[in-house]
Amino acid sequence: FYFQERAPLGTFIGESYVGGKTYGEIETILKEMKENMEREMIYLYPDQEDIYLNYSLAEIGITIEQEKIIEEIRHLNQPFNYLCKLQTALKGVIIPGLFKIKSVRFESVLAEIKKGRCFPPEDAEIWAEEGVLKYRPHKIGKSIDEKKLSAEILQRLYHWPSFPLTFQLETEVLFPARKISDIMNMGIKDKIVTFSTFFDDSSLNRNHNISLAAKALDNILLSKGKIFSFNELVGEASLSSGYREAPIIVNEELVMGPGGGICQVSSTIYNAALLSGLAIEERHHHSIPVTYLPPGLDATIAYNYLDLKFRNNLPFDILLHMQVLGNELRAIFFGDPSRSLEVEVITRKLSSIPPPVHYRELSDKPSSYREIIQAGREGFTVETIRIFFKDGVEISRESLGQDHYAPRPEIRAVGVLSEE
Repeated sequence: FYFQERAPLGTFIGESYVGGKTYGEIETILKEMKENMEREMIYLYPDQEDIYLNYSLAEIGITIEQEKIIEEIRHLNQPFNYLCKLQTALKGVIIPGLFKIKSVRFESVLAEIKKGRCFPPEDAEIWAEEGVLKYRPHKIGKSIDEKKLSAEILQRLYHWPSFPLTFQLETEVLFPARKISDIMNMGIKDKIVTFSTFFDDSSLNRNHNISLAAKALDNILLSKGKIFSFNELVGEASLSSGYREAPIIVNEELVMGPGGGICQVSSTIYNAALLSGLAIEERHHHSIPVTYLPPGLDATIAYNYLDLKFRNNLPFDILLHMQVLGNELRAIFFGDPSRSLEVEVITRKLSSIPPPVHYRELSDKPSSYREIIQAGREGFTVETIRIFFKDGVEISRESLGQDHYAPRPEIRAVGVLSEE
């Protein structure tokens, strides 16, 4: 009963004898030990340097775990055994040095040590700039193994060593995720297709939207088997995303809406994808013809509704490069020209629908008055065909489907006021 609240005889904490002392007395001893230990020094020797860095245990965030040490002492009393307690008293038992490292302080010290000594790895890069393909080789990084160092410090402290302690800061090599050999294995060597459309540079908002969408799609890598999704990469062309109000086609009419003009970007990329021989997964035509491309070659976009998707079915990776040069929008696909096929895209008109005539009566004009206030435009159905050649010889052709464009009615104003 006497030793229920006391340390067993023969108990040491480091060099301090605490046998027979109450736990309250032991707490006082541990508090004093903590204050003394936190002033002890640790010397860190950076790899391949002739200098050393010295820190106190407090500076590096190392402190005694008082609660765990007292718990270890309490454990010696459970269960009570006379023979065991006699052996402890005669031979003695040393409670191990139980310390903890405050991660924030420890990482802060190591961050200072790493400056100028350690650096992250850099992946090899491939990109296009001003129509030219560029490469950057990878760089190997260097770091200090923090977990290994902290484990080694705690292991040394476990045996109550003499101070100061010295540790060699060994660096580890960090390899990049993508090396220049990986870039070379992509098979991206030169241009395989260049396709351009042109726009009216007087429409500032529309031009802004085209440039913004083109920038989002510049230098997109499409590896073998992967699918390109315009909506996924560009996102919603909303005002909050930086897009502006410009004309868009809704229900066969031009109206103002955010993101007007980005369909020219999707249409330009669509034609480049066609000529590259990529597999078209999803594409939609406008309800009326556009001014920048012939019917059958446009690709409209509506976020979360209509998308442009194509899959890289070629034996090499593709790099998409977008350029806006004055009033020219250019899409360039880079790949391996030696392994790409020659592609020709043709369209043919299957049928046409004459424009209907609508009359608008004007009560303030005489019955002899006639005026065309909207010119009509015929509607038609076109079929788009893609033809593949190898060494100038046709090897296959593919129908990309039929597109129907609605006619635009001719609107005539007529007077209904009597001549008298």
